[in-house]
Amino acid sequence: MVARRQEHTRDELAAMVVTAAEDIAAAEGLAGVTMRRLAAAVGYAPNSIYHAVGDMDEIVLRLNARTLDLLCWSLRRCLAGALTPESAVDAIVEGYIAFVRRHPGLWSVIVDYVRRRKGPFPDWYQAALSKPLDLVDEVLNPFFPDPDDRRRSTAVLWASLHGIASLTLSGKLGIVTGDDALPLARLVVRRYLAGRGAE
Repeated sequence: MVARRQEHTRDELAAMVVTAAEDIAAAEGLAGVTMRRLAAAVGYAPNSIYHAVGDMDEIVLRLNARTLDLLCWSLRRCLAGALTPESAVDAIVEGYIAFVRRHPGLWSVIVDYVRRRKGPFPDWYQAALSKPLDLVDEVLNPFFPDPDDRRRSTAVLWASLHGIASLTLSGKLGIVTGDDALPLARLVVRRYLAGRGAE
């Protein structure tokens, strides 16, 4: 039975749409997330979705913000057992690679959307993007007490993990190396930390 518009508030409908987008993206990536599919999934006309949530850009941004929150939650759970700064770094590396493997469709939506997006992101989404980086920054604090040095190191290490994850999911890591993603990611981070005094 198709839901009538008055059966849900605007916020409830927005939540339903983002949940539907999440389900589709988890299975099919960004290409599967269309207004027609979302409308069918929630039982509302596309115009009702536009009114409650906005256009596809807004829907994907909300989906990605939810995924980034899930990533941060997952990383914090991994960090809960870390007893030393070194084990905290290992936990971040392992947690990130595990998250990408567990949620390849959702992770790929973030990557694919950034590639095709034109123009700046809204401030609220920039804040969502900053959350995992802030977490890495926090973990790197014992190794890089200078804030500028730590900011650059966070960017380098995050970009390295991102590259390894991208090559893994695209099936192209084997072209570069026969190593699995996790030991390779650990190697990159440990070598970087070992040489942190070098310029």
